[in-house]
Amino acid sequence: MKTFLGSCFLSLALMVAAIPAFAASSPLGRSDSHSPIRVTADSMTYEPDKNIVLFSGNVEVVRDDFRMWSAKLTMYMKARKNAKTDSKKNAKDGKDAMKTGDLDRIVAEKNVRFRMDTKSGTAQKATWLADKEELVLEGNPVLLDGRNSVTGKRIRYFVRENRSEVEGGTGRRVEAVFSSNGQGK
Repeated sequence: MKTFLGSCFLSLALMVAAIPAFAASSPLGRSDSHSPIRVTADSMTYEPDKNIVLFSGNVEVVRDDFRMWSAKLTMYMKARKNAKTDSKKNAKDGKDAMKTGDLDRIVAEKNVRFRMDTKSGTAQKATWLADKEELVLEGNPVLLDGRNSVTGKRIRYFVRENRSEVEGGTGRRVEAVFSSNGQGK
């Protein structure tokens, strides 16, 4: 079960940790960690005063064999000490106010789905916390690997420890379904 959750979350974390060019290179890196990320959406808004980049409407993220869809994806950048001065200066000289490594967190919301190989999942909200290397799925989260599945109120994956927690709650207990390796149908 730990391996199943780990591989599902690691797949999402690898993609989310490196979404666009402003994201830090992932400490989770694999040999193809420089693969391009393509994000498409109906619209994108960059708000330097709020330190966010917002993609909305039919958001799709593609990297190698990983795909994720949501209605909205927000990237929260870390506030810099001289953010106001830098924003004014960069606006004048045309430089981007964001620099590599400034990523704080990424939040995908509304009908979040992702797929990689035989693994897939759904949730209403997926949050990647960059510094903690933690992924949190909320809102009826479901992870699938073939016919195996796990559900709960909240699913948390701690990348550094390769550890996951599935929380239940009022009206929503943890449920895991394990299928044999093709034995019986």
